[in-house]
Amino acid sequence: MSDFSIIRPVRKTAKWIRNNLSGRNIINYKDRGIINLIDVGSMGRLPEPWYSHACYIRNLLSFEPLDKPLTRKNVIVSSNALWKENCKRPFYIYKGLKSTGSSLFEQNFEYVNNNFAELKNHGSRHLSETWHKRSELIKVTGCDCTTLDYTLEELNLPYSFDFLKIDAQGAEYEILLGSENFLKDSCLGLHLELFNIPMYKGIKLLPEVTEYLDDFGFSLVKKMPFHGTFNSQNDCIFIKRTIPGNKTEIKQLILKIYSVNPSV
Repeated sequence: MSDFSIIRPVRKTAKWIRNNLSGRNIINYKDRGIINLIDVGSMGRLPEPWYSHACYIRNLLSFEPLDKPLTRKNVIVSSNALWKENCKRPFYIYKGLKSTGSSLFEQNFEYVNNNFAELKNHGSRHLSETWHKRSELIKVTGCDCTTLDYTLEELNLPYSFDFLKIDAQGAEYEILLGSENFLKDSCLGLHLELFNIPMYKGIKLLPEVTEYLDDFGFSLVKKMPFHGTFNSQNDCIFIKRTIPGNKTEIKQLILKIYSVNPSV
């Protein structure tokens, strides 16, 4: 047998793994899952650190307007967009990389153009130089929006969710407004991508979202390094300060996954 005839099936297997083990396929591995996760803005595979810890996810509910709906054991994928109310809104699809950067908000060209001389000095030079090209508007579509609270009520699942991750290109605050019952009840923590500068028109910035969540008993326990064009955003981890005793194990596992001091 030639070496090539051996290499080809190996490559084929590797390609299958890349295409199929998105994280959704390996959740609750060997019945180890104890965390029920909501992932908003879930195009592609699970984000880190959840992809590397997918075995600890018992149930996954994800939302992505550019994805196809899916329901199977332990996984529900919705193509609805989340918002602060049930409505129909324009969804702006930008060129990006496979339409990453698409949002329920318009890109803030006025702000970027007026401040470009300063902004371009922050973050990746390549991202700064290509922002205008990547931010080209491809089309605007109508998008059916709903709230997380409404969705959870409609699903009427026999379990509650513990953690909410949102990467919605500036719509994090509006999604939280439609999730207040969840924030008050079973939510133990959040992973939000928050902007420090108004890259989209009308968005709430990191300090405003932090203040809003403080009223629900959440503390900002970790702010990850700046990223994105112009170092415009941070991934931020929030943990509820007071939780029921039967949720302690889940909270400690969440802190471990995010490498946060367990004494928080």
